[in-house]
Amino acid sequence: MSPLLIGGLLAAGLLVLVSIGFISHGLERARLERARQSAEVSARIKIGNSVMASLPGQFLPAELGTLLLQIEVQLLEKLARINKNAGDVSQRLAASRAQLEQNQVPSNAPVTLDSEAKGKEARIQLENLYKQLQQAQADGLIDKATLTHWSSQIRRFLVAANLDTFNATAKQGMQQGKPRVAKLQYERAIAYLTKLNNPAFSEHLKQYKALLQRAEAAVVAQDQSASGQPSELDAGLQQMESADDQWKKNAVYDD
Repeated sequence: MSPLLIGGLLAAGLLVLVSIGFISHGLERARLERARQSAEVSARIKIGNSVMASLPGQFLPAELGTLLLQIEVQLLEKLARINKNAGDVSQRLAASRAQLEQNQVPSNAPVTLDSEAKGKEARIQLENLYKQLQQAQADGLIDKATLTHWSSQIRRFLVAANLDTFNATAKQGMQQGKPRVAKLQYERAIAYLTKLNNPAFSEHLKQYKALLQRAEAAVVAQDQSASGQPSELDAGLQQMESADDQWKKNAVYDD
């Protein structure tokens, strides 16, 4: 066998090995990309499910529930395209489509945000909801007008969640004979509304300032004499309940 032929065979063999390496590398890179996309879409579906399951009912109107279900269907369709042989994804997709077609909109019971933990959880879910919608618009799953509309609503919901938490914990403090707790919550509410600097909440700010005065008077009375405490606390509770009735008529999370 001539040296020329041997050299040609070696070159051909080397070329085959290099080609196999490139092909293997390309296949591995494609596999890793599919895995990355699958993990990303799965994470978004999980977040969406968490929002639908955990968001308090007062922040989950039927229109929003329908929108979230539509986004879930589109994400499951994308996941099915990535993982063509995943039977569980196909089953979940069929179930979500049926739920959407039968108008089985996700709905939750309203939650009284009467603790810091409940208020924080509600705010976390609202923030997750906004991120979910923001990413859906970036991916072309919803249009910009839809994102703009619900972004405005989510901001209202966040304000409502904060005020509901301040109000409920303050009311508990007054009922338990702890006006200092109520005073702190009213101060936080006033600071929060002042920071928002939104004329739409001027009436709320006025009401909280009045409630703060009541709480401060109850603190003074409690320090001076235990006998003066009940009347001050009762007065504070009466004004707080009146404020509750007013806010129910004109809730910040209403359209």
